[in-house]
Amino acid sequence: MDSESDQSFEQRISEDSNIRRQYQRPKIKKGVVFGFRQYRVVVVCLGLLDTGLLIAALVLGIYCARAKDMQQVSDSAFAPLVIERDFLRNQSDLTKASATVQKLESRRKDQTILKLKVKQLQVVGDHLQSHILLLRVTQTDLEANKTQLERSCGRCPPGWLLLKTSCYFFHIPLSNFRKNWPDSRADCVSRGADLLVINNLDEQKLINSHYPKLLFQHQWTSSFWIGLTDAVSSGVWTWVNNVTEDNTMYWFPGQPTTGEKLNKHCAVFGRSIVSWKSWFNRDCEHDRLNWICEMPPR
Repeated sequence: MDSESDQSFEQRISEDSNIRRQYQRPKIKKGVVFGFRQYRVVVVCLGLLDTGLLIAALVLGIYCARAKDMQQVSDSAFAPLVIERDFLRNQSDLTKASATVQKLESRRKDQTILKLKVKQLQVVGDHLQSHILLLRVTQTDLEANKTQLERSCGRCPPGWLLLKTSCYFFHIPLSNFRKNWPDSRADCVSRGADLLVINNLDEQKLINSHYPKLLFQHQWTSSFWIGLTDAVSSGVWTWVNNVTEDNTMYWFPGQPTTGEKLNKHCAVFGRSIVSWKSWFNRDCEHDRLNWICEMPPR
């Protein structure tokens, strides 16, 4: 029985080995066949994929070429529009610049006109200022004359001016009616007076300060006869009250002129910046001038 059991055990092992071999052989052959088939499928798929990629690349290349051509066509089509757009922009900028220039030019003209008006107003203002100053001076003179007239009221004849201790009459006709020295003295005498006699420096300055302001006339023709002459004795100047005048400080520089042929033997009072140098001599008979009379107050 032991031998039978050993034999059966060996047979089982042999059978099992045969069975395993049978199963293993077909499996090995089946796996090899299956792996080869899979490789072929992969190769075919890769080929198809390459073909697809090639087709896609060709399509993409064609599309890009067409897109580039279309872009060039588009750029060519839009080029005139771009040029027109730039031209319109430039025209707009030029229009704005021109408008700005016109505004600036208008403002410049307005400024020039304003400057001219300002200058004109300044000239008018200066003229008015000068006129105001002249009116103030005139007002001051009138007030001074009013004061003098009030003081001389009743003491000097009408039209005469009381200055300190004497009444003075400045003959200033409305026309050019003037007289020579003898006729001027005769007029003063007819008024109860005589031609002016200057006794001292104070009276000289007083007469000079009240000297009438005769404008636009030659100096000597707008001057006044006074009561001083050397007609009796040439070179000896004597007042109408028979007082000899020895002081030469009142004469203009270069005065009096001497010489029988000149026949200038009567003194004239002219306005002077230097108040004590206002005398000069003229022809007693032929020169026609205004005159100053003097008399004591009442």
